[in-house]
Amino acid sequence: MRTLRKYTGFLAKIHSFALIFSFFFIGATPQISKSFAQPVREGTKVLKAPLAPVALEGEFLVQFRSDKSLNAIKKGNNPKWISKLGKDVKIDTRLSSFNIAHIQVSNPAGDGNWENLANILSSDPDVYAVEPNYVVYANTANPASPNDPHINKMWFLDQIKAFEAWSQPSSTTEDIIVAVVDTGVKFTHEDLKGHIWINRKEIPDNKIDDDNNGLVDDIFGWNFYEGNNWPGPIVYPAPTITPDDRCYEGQSGVYTNLHGTHVAGTIAAMGNNAKGIKGIADKVKIMPLKALGGGCGSGDTIDILAAIIYAYENGARIINLSLGSFGRSFIAQKVYEDLAAKGVLFVIAAGNETVDNDGEPRSYPASYPIDGILSVAATTPTDDLAEFSNWGRKNVDIAAPGVDIFSTIVLPNEEKKTLSDSYNFESGTSMASPIVSGAAALLLSHQPSLTNLQIKETLMNSVDPISGLANKVASGGRLNLQKMLRHQTVRQPSKTAEAPQKRQKARSAEQHIDGIRIFDRRSQREERIKW
Repeated sequence: MRTLRKYTGFLAKIHSFALIFSFFFIGATPQISKSFAQPVREGTKVLKAPLAPVALEGEFLVQFRSDKSLNAIKKGNNPKWISKLGKDVKIDTRLSSFNIAHIQVSNPAGDGNWENLANILSSDPDVYAVEPNYVVYANTANPASPNDPHINKMWFLDQIKAFEAWSQPSSTTEDIIVAVVDTGVKFTHEDLKGHIWINRKEIPDNKIDDDNNGLVDDIFGWNFYEGNNWPGPIVYPAPTITPDDRCYEGQSGVYTNLHGTHVAGTIAAMGNNAKGIKGIADKVKIMPLKALGGGCGSGDTIDILAAIIYAYENGARIINLSLGSFGRSFIAQKVYEDLAAKGVLFVIAAGNETVDNDGEPRSYPASYPIDGILSVAATTPTDDLAEFSNWGRKNVDIAAPGVDIFSTIVLPNEEKKTLSDSYNFESGTSMASPIVSGAAALLLSHQPSLTNLQIKETLMNSVDPISGLANKVASGGRLNLQKMLRHQTVRQPSKTAEAPQKRQKARSAEQHIDGIRIFDRRSQREERIKW
């Protein structure tokens, strides 16, 4: 892990390096301190540098007097002092034309402290200078501070280091397609309409299946729940709750049908448009696929499977599923396995029943043993596991903020008999999952060649370790976007997913209001989930 650490100068032991260090120190442009690094809420301000420089812990630059040592390193003949820095030392020689090496140690607290380096490096007469690997920020207006008026309500952006990640330019002009399988997405929402996928193979409103996929005029996706080409929510008139519907206490047709639009906004709301909020990813198109609906926001397995197959066939690399049930389907599992093998990454809410997904009961599809599934738990502003969140050291992979998440919704306008664009706070693993989906899309925009398993491993291996999550999720931590982007530039992830961890004992579920469930209308069996 690369972490930031303040440096005020070398220890006296570094003797011969002191003068050289002073020269570099004066010329360095240090990182803005935490107080200045907070996102700009009103207007644009000029960045100011702090008095104390900041550097990456466990990393340093070494300049040699000649090319002798570097040439030896390139040939695999490392100087004796390198072996004294511990195991898994990484040496970057990209600046060898200036006789400079970039060195990273695996144990910054021990091998990478300056006193230890002074003792080790002073023994090599070819070492001319050594200094920390400073973080450098441009002294100009902050481009990572969007002008969206409600962004100050998105508390989690600071926690996951979104502003720092947004300051890094992406490396692709291609939009990443993220499918949202949910209660529908208002694709005309003021903060979403510029980031909605369009099926270019279809001619709008000609009532012809131009792309021969069996679906007529599927321009913006498809409504698998009602079997039509309107993949948006039905809020006005509000879906009625029939006597056969068994909803959670407090649910209504209006409330549950806001769900998909809220999820989509977290992933991809347009930034810097002076409206609403900003989603996690910029280079992204949302593919709205409605598979849940009705008075309780329910659906069935077949519609969900049809939706994810449609998503894959139309180019979605990431599929967000903020849904689940306690019913395990081996047929469904095979479909997920096949699509994962074809490169799809499924980002799935772990569930809100306060149960251990390694035991019984457990939430599906989050708990299917498939490498291409990334299961997400929810955390609070204090980095605790949310009281409603499921967990599982084996079957839940990562945690992300999921309490009081502010995003896009729609509300019925009684006067105009239409839907009005709006915004609201919601909580649940359904809110944590799209934060991770947006992170995956952001990562792909920086490194589009990554496979689904490489994306998953990068996300899991770059978390902020949280002690309270150590035995709750496989990664042991909460999402960090800045580390995610830095991680993939240092180390190319392998093709294997995180190894499964030991199971934990199940805990009994607690009931929570405002959930979505999947209800098998044919067998009349109810299988519940929580957002």
